[in-house]
Amino acid sequence: MNNKMASMVLTIMLSAPGVNASGGAIQEREFSDPNGRYSLQLREGWEPVVYKDGAGNTVVDIIFENRERGLLQIRERRRDQDMTAEEFARREQETSIRFRPGFTQGKLEPFSNRSYEGAILSFDFTYGGRPKTARYYFLKIDASTYYVLQFEGSPQVLRTLRNRTDLMARSFRLLR
Repeated sequence: MNNKMASMVLTIMLSAPGVNASGGAIQEREFSDPNGRYSLQLREGWEPVVYKDGAGNTVVDIIFENRERGLLQIRERRRDQDMTAEEFARREQETSIRFRPGFTQGKLEPFSNRSYEGAILSFDFTYGGRPKTARYYFLKIDASTYYVLQFEGSPQVLRTLRNRTDLMARSFRLLR
């Protein structure tokens, strides 16, 4: 009976949010954009990779284990007209996202972090002949500025990380 009870307690601890297999708190650390535009809390397993592209621009990729398993890219978008985050996400889907190879429409749902209204667009696509899934968080900063947190990766991996991606998106904030 004691072994059953210990096993049950261990199972509950491992399934509790904020606890990892060693019984300690899940690691989380602050990441700030090298250009000083934004910051967010990176969850365990996510690592930033900063490099210069061919034009000399600083590029930030935040990777979960490797690019195939999970990739976060953060983009700033500007629009001439004021629209809600859901309207902006719908427009992005209609004008560009749906043209990706193997696109399969997912859900569009409301989302907000402590500072910004937002929306989440989830969809599937193929890249290099392999299935991929994506969760794009559209955060409305002001009437014409949006930040899009683009999570993409292996369906088997990214779908299990939804809690982590939600927490990372909720922690996003502008620095200036």
